[in-house]
Amino acid sequence: MTPKEQQKKFLESIKPVNSFAKEEGLASPDYLADDSWAALPGKDGCHLLSPDAPPTQELKDFDVFYIHPTGYFRPHWNAPLDVEAASYERTDSMLATQASAFASSCNVFAPYYRQATYFSFFDQGGDAEQALDLAYSDIVQAFEEFLEHRNNGRPFIIAAHSQGSLHGQRLVHEKISRTPHRDRFIAAYLIGYILPTKFFDVLYPDLIVSKTPTDQQSIITWCTGTEGFSRSRLHTLVWSPSGWSREKMEQPLVCQNPMTWNLEPGWTSDESLVSIRLKSSNLFLSDYHATKHSHAKLSVEAVTDKSFEARLSNNNMVETRGPLIERVEKLTAGGDLHSFDVSLFWGSIRSNVALRTNAFNK
Repeated sequence: MTPKEQQKKFLESIKPVNSFAKEEGLASPDYLADDSWAALPGKDGCHLLSPDAPPTQELKDFDVFYIHPTGYFRPHWNAPLDVEAASYERTDSMLATQASAFASSCNVFAPYYRQATYFSFFDQGGDAEQALDLAYSDIVQAFEEFLEHRNNGRPFIIAAHSQGSLHGQRLVHEKISRTPHRDRFIAAYLIGYILPTKFFDVLYPDLIVSKTPTDQQSIITWCTGTEGFSRSRLHTLVWSPSGWSREKMEQPLVCQNPMTWNLEPGWTSDESLVSIRLKSSNLFLSDYHATKHSHAKLSVEAVTDKSFEARLSNNNMVETRGPLIERVEKLTAGGDLHSFDVSLFWGSIRSNVALRTNAFNK
């Protein structure tokens, strides 16, 4: 069975049985309650994992509001809030490999939310937009609670990946751009989801595309592939103030090189760059049909024996090559490194967050 045939079979197995309108209503989260948050200052969790010195739990001068990517692979449009579900465990793995890059410089705030199912990004019947709208409604509630009761006036970052970045794009437009909160907004790292440049000025008229490692009130994003990887025939859902549309994945996009944090072409490498990999006491991470939380022990470790290079490609992605990429590519379908958008550049992100926060108001 080819990778394409395998994906088709998997998608058929998780296609929601009912339309969105016929789905049973899910209990909404209460973000006044700490247990509606996957990560909070002072709360032990996977966001504090590190391949070297773990971040302290002392309150820091900066916050990050982190929106996790899709971890729900069931035949329903949105995930229920169930602490014993496999989707909660997948959120832990995302905190470990993504939110942890921000934890040395920032207090991490990460809400659980009724995320849209993975199938949503392949649906063309209109239910996906409603599922994503429901998921986004939770993100808005969490962010408003964050601002009103938890942030205490500190400068903050928005960080997200994949589905989280799709919601993050909308959140920055609706709740930060052209609002008083912009004054405390440092940057948004909206990784792993396309942001067409044609929408940028409409979405963020008072923000900028980041072009240096310290740009403030700026937007940062990239999608990663191997050298020569192409998505020319693929489309995905994008939200803009005009509503939902399906957009080509290859068009002019906002994209930075996360080794250099600029828009310059050309291959770059950094021998001091820390890439990480997630370690688990069992194999739940590779079982997308799992439904129950396995309570596996998670850890992260540095990849020290392999290196790689990166550059901005002509198709508006970050293109990579080298020994580490050759190893990682074996875990992908056709060279799409979406699952490694953050972990490959984990150390570079950690360093840049420290640099960018220290530059705030200087």
